[in-house]
Amino acid sequence: MNEAIKKALNNYPVFTVRDLSSLLNKKRNYAYLQAYRWKKAKLIYEIEKGKYTLEEDPFIISSWIVWPSYISGWAALHYYHLTEQLPFTIQIITPRRRKKKILTYGNSKIEFTTVKSPFSIGFQRIIYQQKEIFIAEKEKALIDALATKKISLAEGIEIIKNNKRKINFRKLFSYAAMVRGLTTKLKEGVL
Repeated sequence: MNEAIKKALNNYPVFTVRDLSSLLNKKRNYAYLQAYRWKKAKLIYEIEKGKYTLEEDPFIISSWIVWPSYISGWAALHYYHLTEQLPFTIQIITPRRRKKKILTYGNSKIEFTTVKSPFSIGFQRIIYQQKEIFIAEKEKALIDALATKKISLAEGIEIIKNNKRKINFRKLFSYAAMVRGLTTKLKEGVL
C-alpha cells in the first residue's frame, strides 16, 4: 500500500470496498482483491464483511460501523470519568436494525442497541485521538444505560450522587422523561 492511499484511507475511520474502489479508481472486483491482500498482510483490519479500517482502537471505529449511531452506556460514562469501571463492551445506540447485534473487534465487544428515532438524540461529535467519534452526552449516556438495563437504578443513582457537579440535572431529567417512569425513580433516589 503506497503512502498516498494510506493517507487517503486514514480519513475514513471505517471504509467499504465501494470506498476503496472509488479511491483506487478501479472496479469493485479489484478493490475486493486488494482489500483481501492488505488484510492478509495486516495492513488493514476487517471489522465485519465488507467493512475495513486502519485503526486498532475499537472506540474510534465503533460509532462509524452503522450510521447514524453513537457510543453510549458504560463506555461513554468511563470516557467522561463518571465511573472507574473499565467497560469490556462498547454500547452503540442506533435507530437501524442489524442482524448481528454484537461484534468482536480486538479485545472489545461492540454491542448495537436499536432504539426508536426520538431516542437517538443527545449525542455529539468529538475528537478522540485526532479522529472524529460520535458519543452520547454524559446525561444521555446514563439514561441510555438505565433504559437499556445495562446498569441498575442503584448504580445509576450512585453515579449521579458521586458526580453532582459534572452532571446537568435539567438535561438529565429531560432525557429521563423520554423513558416511562424513570424521572420519578431518579428524583426519589437523587433528591
